[in-house]
Amino acid sequence: MITAENIKTMIDHWLSTPVNGYFGQSYGCNVRDQLLKNLSSFSADRFIEKMKADIPILGELDSSQLSIVSQQSGFENVYIYIKLGNILIEVGSNNTEQDYNQDFYNVTAS
Repeated sequence: MITAENIKTMIDHWLSTPVNGYFGQSYGCNVRDQLLKNLSSFSADRFIEKMKADIPILGELDSSQLSIVSQQSGFENVYIYIKLGNILIEVGSNNTEQDYNQDFYNVTAS
């Protein structure tokens, strides 16, 4: 049986994998590109569509079970979360930071 914790682990993996991180696959999230854009240009719908395309089991969830939420902190900080049921997964948190020295990302690695 797949639990919410299993799905959270899948989403954490997706967040930490760069797009095209696996040879010949578009699987992955360009979270850094999203976080560096103007807040008004961030598209939560496109972000969730890409996540559902890469993790097919998420296609079974409706918008009340899977969504993007944000929290304003001060004048300049906005924290973005993926809401999976009652679980909040921070987008761009330290546990989703990518080590760009891994072989699967560096295409010129020997």
